[in-house]
Parts: sequence; C-alpha cells; structure tokens
Amino acid sequence: MDRFSADQIREYEDAFCMFCKYDKEQKSYLPTTGLRDMLKTIGFNPTDEQLEKITIEADADGNGRMEFHEYIDLIDKLITEEDETREARDSFNAFDFLGEGFVAANDLKEALFYIMEKASEEDKQNIVKHFKLEKNRKIEFEEFKEMIIMKK
Repeated sequence: MDRFSADQIREYEDAFCMFCKYDKEQKSYLPTTGLRDMLKTIGFNPTDEQLEKITIEADADGNGRMEFHEYIDLIDKLITEEDETREARDSFNAFDFLGEGFVAANDLKEALFYIMEKASEEDKQNIVKHFKLEKNRKIEFEEFKEMIIMKK
C-alpha cells in the first residue's frame, strides 16, 4: 500500500464499497463476479482473458471473494502491468519508427549487440538464441513486450 497516497486509497475504497457485500461478521468483501464493473469505475478495462487471469490470482483461495487488501494488491499489480506495457510500447515504437507493427529481428539483434558491446561473443549468442533472433523474422509487439518484461 506504500505505492498509493491516502487520497488514492480512499478513492479505491469508495469504488470497493460501491460493489462490496458483507458476511455474517459484517466484514466487507467483493464478489469476484463484480470485479469487471468495479475495475471500470477506477479506469481499468480488462479483456475477458485478463479478467479471468486476475480473478484467479486475486481469489487465491477460490472462495469467490476478495477482501480489501487483496483488492489493493490487485490494483498495484494492474498499475505495474500498465506501466510495463507503456514502457515496452515506447521501446517498440523506437524500433518500429515507420509504424509497420513489427520489428525486424536483425534490427533488434544489432541494437542488442551495440548495447552489449563489451559482452563476450558467447553471451551475445546466448541472447540471440534465448530471444530467437537467429533468423530475420518479424517480431510483433506482444512478443517484444514479453522479451522486455522477461528481461527485467
């Protein structure tokens, strides 16, 4: 929760409370079935695939409920993923300056070799194999993003 200001916590708490229910002990929880609507109120619009994945992660015990602290952890994760995607998109666009929707593997390999100037030839070749840059092929954004995020 250190990531969020007191105002942000209140905003997220307000959204949580709009959709929450109460158990016998009057503890609030969010039914995972209401997760999409709640996320939309705070500016997230996950795809069906993303929603399924985050619901499973957020409801680790499988009881169909998310407590406030789990919800805050989820928001933190979603913001981190958005930041990573934005950074990956910016990097991708630097290589795809013509806006073709792909990056040539050779161009990416040359850039990596430039960055790794002082690395051994073996290290360079390991990177090429790891990211499958041996052949000159087209790398679209999703694959590029996976490369960037995996590297972190």
